Amino acid sequence: MAAVALPALEHMTPHDLVTYSRCPHEMELHRSERASQLTGSPVAPKTPPGTHPERTSPLFSPPLHSVQVFEGRIDFGPLDRLVYVDAGERGLPVLFSPEQTQLEPKLAGRNGTLVDDELGFAGRPDLVIRRVDGDLVPVEYKATHLFHDLHGFHGRTFDTIQAIAECRLVHAATGRRPSHGIVLYGDSGGDGGREGWVEVAYGESEEHWLRAALAQVRSDRIRAPVPAERNCATCEPNGLGRCSYAARKYDPSIRAHSVA
Repeated sequence: MAAVALPALEHMTPHDLVTYSRCPHEMELHRSERASQLTGSPVAPKTPPGTHPERTSPLFSPPLHSVQVFEGRIDFGPLDRLVYVDAGERGLPVLFSPEQTQLEPKLAGRNGTLVDDELGFAGRPDLVIRRVDGDLVPVEYKATHLFHDLHGFHGRTFDTIQAIAECRLVHAATGRRPSHGIVLYGDSGGDGGREGWVEVAYGESEEHWLRAALAQVRSDRIRAPVPAERNCATCEPNGLGRCSYAARKYDPSIRAHSVA
């Protein structure tokens, strides 16, 4: 009997998950814009016209029980090494001397993009550090200060999502599971007094969440908007006039995901 080819997984990135956690329609607008640029012709977002807004994104929260927040400037040891840098990312901090830089060939494939063929997932951490004990730690850099927009002591949910996703990409590329990822806050707009970092654990529960989250996003055929002052004010497609839902409000009397 001839083998039946399985349908290709919808390609996803850490940025897609982060954006979906705020507003699924914003994710769709970003994805349709990228697809339009690749094909050279307009690609419409999957969100059906007339979709009613939702109150919150349907994405369930990642595990936050072992997220740790640290204040101050991060220090790496003299035997730690920088093994990956996203060459396309500008403004990254210089944390290592040239002598401490030993780029890892397994992280350099596919033009620096880390690809997880099993999960249909790809992305680029800002940095990857190899600690003296051999642990590989992806680092995501934020130029803002540590306490800007911080939700309690758990850190920002979308940073946690990104750190978990980047840990998985490092794991897929090297075969070594990171123990944690880091979100590094540089306070570049201040006086440096609010530098800090968040460590996001990466274990079986975090990987299970990532797999389930990717499946949830792929199964969502509506990808409804979640208009809110917080979301819309920082939404790039909205700033470019590409979103028609920014002035709409969630109406609990309307059945979820109904379409006019």
